[in-house]
Amino acid sequence: MRRITLLLLIGALIATGTLFAAGTREAATDPSGRERRLVIYASHPTDMVDFYVERFKQRYGDIEVELITGGTGELLSRVQAERGRPQGDIMWGGGSHTGGSAPDLFLPYDSPALEGISPAFHDPKGFNAPFDAFTMVIVYNKNLVPENEVPRRWADLTDPKWRGRIVHANPAASSSSYAAMVTWLEIGGWDLVEALARNQIIAESSSAPFTQVGQGENPIGIAYEEGAFRWVPSGNVGIVYPEDGVALLPGGLFLMRNSPNPNNAKLFADFLLEQEQQEALARNFPGRRPTHRNVDLDPAMTQVDQLNVIEYPVDAASANRAEYLARWREIMIRTR
Repeated sequence: MRRITLLLLIGALIATGTLFAAGTREAATDPSGRERRLVIYASHPTDMVDFYVERFKQRYGDIEVELITGGTGELLSRVQAERGRPQGDIMWGGGSHTGGSAPDLFLPYDSPALEGISPAFHDPKGFNAPFDAFTMVIVYNKNLVPENEVPRRWADLTDPKWRGRIVHANPAASSSSYAAMVTWLEIGGWDLVEALARNQIIAESSSAPFTQVGQGENPIGIAYEEGAFRWVPSGNVGIVYPEDGVALLPGGLFLMRNSPNPNNAKLFADFLLEQEQQEALARNFPGRRPTHRNVDLDPAMTQVDQLNVIEYPVDAASANRAEYLARWREIMIRTR
C-alpha cells in the first residue's frame, strides 16, 4: 500500500497537469483485462482507513491500493481539478449529499449490498455508499468545565462566559462542521448561528476540537462523534448530545466518474457495506455508527431513541452551500 500526502503534492501535481504518470491508466489492467489497482482519496482518520484497506487486501491481495489523504474540501477540489482525466477511483469522506450535488464527478451507486443497509441511511439521489453514520456533539474537558456548568444544549454555548473558549472546525473545510452549522439553522436560524459564532475559535482541521479539548488547550469543542470518543479512555473528556437537537447523518463514500479502476472501486464499496465489515466497525471504532440493519451499536454509545434527532435538510444544505458559507464568513468577520 502506498500513501501520498495531499498537502505536499497537490499544488505541484495539478500545476504540471501530470498528477500521475501518463501511462497509469493504460497499465492499470493485467493481460486478462482485470484491474490491478485501486486509488482511494480519503479524509477519514488514517487508523480506520488503514484497518479496512488491510482487510480488503487480505481478501483481494493482488490489488494494489494507493491512498491519497487530506481534508474533505481539499480532496473534492482535487477531484474537480482532475475531472478531465480522473486519477482516483473512490472518494471516502464528506457528507452523504456530496455525490448527488456533483453528478458530473461521481457515479450513482446501485448494488445488492444496499439491501442490508437500513433504509434511513439510503441516499435518495442514489450516489452514496453509506458505510457509517455520525452526529455532532459537544465535547468538554472535565478538568476545565465544572459539572454544574456543562452545556446541555447548543443554545448554552452562546453564554458570554464561553467567548473564545469553544473550538469549532471551519465549515468551509470540514463537512461535519458544515453539517453542524446547518443543524443550528434548523434549530434556531441565523440568530443561533451568529450567537454561537461569537464564542468560537475556528480551526482548519476537523480533528482540532476534540484534540485541543482532550489535551486541555480549550475547555469545549464541537466535534464529530467518533473523534470525541477517542478521548473517552483518557478520563479527561465528557460528551454531550445536545438536548435541543442533533442530526444523524450517513458518512460519504463515492465512486468517481470515469475512474481508471471502476470495478475495483465498486468492489471496495460493496466490501465496506458487508455485515462482517460493519460488525468490525462497531467493535473497533467507538463513535462510528454502523448502517447495516443487522449490526448492533456499541453499547457505550447513546442509542438513537435516546437522542433528539431532527430531520436534516439534505437538499437545502447541498443547494445553498455557497450561500450559507458566504453568510457564515460575514458573521465571523462581524463577530470577531
